[in-house]
Parts: sequence; C-alpha cells; structure tokens
Amino acid sequence: MYLRTPMQYYQEAIALGSKTGISLVSKAPKIQVESLFRSLWGKIFIFERQFSRFLPGSELSIFNNNAGTKQTITPSFKALLKAAREMAVETDGLYNPFILPALQLSGYVRSRVPGRELDAVNDYSKRSISTIDKLEIGKDWAKIPYGTAIDLGGCGKGYLADQLRGVLTGIISGYWLSFGGDILVGGRDEHGDKWNIGIQSAFDQTREVARLFIDNPSGVATSGITVHQGKKNGKSWHHLIDPKTAKPARTDILLSTVYANTTLRADVLAGCAVILGSKKGLPFLEKQGVKSALFQCRSASQEPKLVYYGNDIIINN
Repeated sequence: MYLRTPMQYYQEAIALGSKTGISLVSKAPKIQVESLFRSLWGKIFIFERQFSRFLPGSELSIFNNNAGTKQTITPSFKALLKAAREMAVETDGLYNPFILPALQLSGYVRSRVPGRELDAVNDYSKRSISTIDKLEIGKDWAKIPYGTAIDLGGCGKGYLADQLRGVLTGIISGYWLSFGGDILVGGRDEHGDKWNIGIQSAFDQTREVARLFIDNPSGVATSGITVHQGKKNGKSWHHLIDPKTAKPARTDILLSTVYANTTLRADVLAGCAVILGSKKGLPFLEKQGVKSALFQCRSASQEPKLVYYGNDIIINN
C-alpha cells in the first residue's frame, strides 16, 4: 500500500477566440482526470457555439438579429445576461454590452483567430448604442431595443470560468484555467504551494515584468490595447471602447492585470481600468475591492512604466 502523490496534467486548444489551457492537479487515476478534461472542453465549446458574436448561428447572434422583439432564451443565456447587467450597473455603465456597434465601427468586426479572419459575421456597425437599463429580462425571455446589438465578450470568459469552478471538485486538489487573458485559479500546485502567475511585458511577451501569487479561490484577468488592435482608414483602433465617446479609449495603460475574488469581476474591471487610465484606474479598482492590480503604461523607453498596488505582486528586477 502506498500514497499517490499529486500529478499535474495540462491540455490546451484554440477556443473562445484564443489559446485556452487547462491544468489539473490530482491524485486520482489518469483515466478519471482525462474524463474531467473531456467534460470541461465540452462545456467550453458549447459556450462558444452559444455566445460567440463571430458565429452567425449562435444564440447571441440570433438574439441580436431580432432586436426589438421579445425573444425566448435559454436559462444559460438568461444567467449570462443577468451577470452582464449586474456588472454594467456596478461599474456605472463603464462596462456596457451594448457597445458592439461602436466596436465594429472602429474596426473590430471579424475574428482575430488565425484562419478565421474571413469567416462570415454579422455586421451591426450601423446600429446605435443603448444603455443597460434598456435590457429587459423576463422569466424565459429577453429583449433589447430595435436597432441595437450586444456583445458579451467583455464578461463572457470570466463568467464561464467561474461557472466551471463548480465542476472542479472531488478528485481535483488544484487547478488553473486560462482563457486568453482570463485565468481561474483554485487549490494548490502539485507541490502543495500557492499558484503564481507570470505577468508578461507589454513590449516583449517573452519577458515577465512581475509575478502574482494567488491566495485562492480567485480570478485574474489581463486586458489592454496591444492585442485586439489594428488600423481602419489609416486610423489606429483597439477593442476597448469608451462608452462616453463611443470610440477606442484614449489611455496611457497598455495592459491592466487585475486580481479579484471572481474571474468575472477581474475580467470586467481590468477593461474598465484601461478605459479610465492609470490616474483614475487605481482608485476605481480599490473602491471595487480588487485585491491587487498592475498597470503597464506607456513610456519613452523599451520598458513599460509600472503602476500597481497589493502585496501579492512581486516586481521583477
């Protein structure tokens, strides 16, 4: 008779518009862990097919196509819409899922996943922007105003990560799930230590500027203007729209990393901080009860200017 030591298992795939990775720590037989991997991937791909704005047949796309009418929705869509509305209210409209027309008008219409750039998508760039109070949610239905459209990408990954937390029980003693810029963390690593996450430089992804040590369960999200960006008619754009101007935010923050109690809140608040800029962003996050945050800001050198708070962040020398 002997005691099994925890093993760390890892799988990755392209999902939710980026590289998605799942790491599980368990003493259970490998066959049981692999079964859990299959269950997690299944839920991830179902979520993508249901809520991606880049898939014309998704429930979200069909919902947008029928804006102005009361539509029957699935329980999972209702839950996601309610979560988005709550975050919009909490941030006083700084996060607004109705921003999709402005996002597309700026230039972010098609998927950025290699090989999917020419896929057919619905273009709502000529529609108008509404406010969150115009989102109506009933028992089994929802409605948005005619001539509007919503995008749940600003909270969807974080929401999904938090939902998957409930599956990661029983045989699992530690885990992290990375959905592009969003990471759900729980338990301990295979050595029984806290998880720690390297924060990449905004100027050089092969380098780390800091490490974040996680006291879980928690969520970490990084948002910024360096990945989803491009040019349209000679003008630069990025995907973080300031709801006050309906244009890409003018900000000194290149990347914002937020450590919060849930991945949903980390996801939304990281984007809000970028829109606000570093001067207003830190007070905003502290008011929201964020554990730690790190901003990588523009500078004249090849090193980003770092602005941060929280005892969980260790800056690299």
